[in-house]
Amino acid sequence: ENEFDGHCDFVYLNTNKMDGGTLMMIIFLGFLWALPISQDIEEAATEERVMDHHLDGSLNIPAEIVRLVLRIRRCYVPFAATSATLVLLITDDISAKNIILNFLAVTFISEADNVLAVLLLGAPQRELMENAVAVFDSENSNKSKAAFFWFRLQGLFCVLVLIVGLLQIDKWVKNCNALTYFLTYMAFFPSMIVIVGQGFYMACVKRDEEPKCTRILSALLEFCRNISAIFIEMTVGSVLFYFLNGDLVALEALKDLFVMPTIAFLLITIGLELCKRMRCARNRE
Repeated sequence: ENEFDGHCDFVYLNTNKMDGGTLMMIIFLGFLWALPISQDIEEAATEERVMDHHLDGSLNIPAEIVRLVLRIRRCYVPFAATSATLVLLITDDISAKNIILNFLAVTFISEADNVLAVLLLGAPQRELMENAVAVFDSENSNKSKAAFFWFRLQGLFCVLVLIVGLLQIDKWVKNCNALTYFLTYMAFFPSMIVIVGQGFYMACVKRDEEPKCTRILSALLEFCRNISAIFIEMTVGSVLFYFLNGDLVALEALKDLFVMPTIAFLLITIGLELCKRMRCARNRE
């Protein structure tokens, strides 16, 4: 039971220990921590663009599965890492050593895929990937420069979410049992803000004399792909929580919140993709 009414004990005690100096150190480390987050977003986006470049518009089911995984990595994983950093900071004793070690821990885990690639892939495979990216960058240098800005902006947005979460967690979490929901919301809603913002940007910004109808269709397709990826991640996460922990709440959330939206957005995505291909074929004629 909580000793402090209307508060989660360890959240209340740790937030009260944070002074101005501690907050300044967290902000400074947050900006350093944003670099690997931004790089991971950039890697996921680059891998998808290289894949699209080599597929050249052909319909490929395995490629679509890979695309959904890359969208999860680009849109949801950065904010999941933000929630993980937040819970490490707020549940551990507030000290300079612990704060630095917690940031380093999350950074190390976020770089695990690159470490495994170095360990498991040989020099020929790495050279092949580097050549594929180099060819793509040489042909799309202007788009790469514009994308670079958005990747860094999303990384800085993660820092903002982390700082706001630290400052407001004691006000929003009134019971320790609610901490899990708070962390889920901290990952879900910022990712939705990014997805909606990207959709509006794609619909409003004119590129290469692209017709307005095609822009809107492309924006809707990207929006539904990203939403589908988020709900698939939530579905898989709920299944894992249930089988690993026997969490009945996760099972209820799976049945009530995630399964039907996942199926609905996947069907909408397929429909929009078919419409876009039909329109492109008509324009070629």
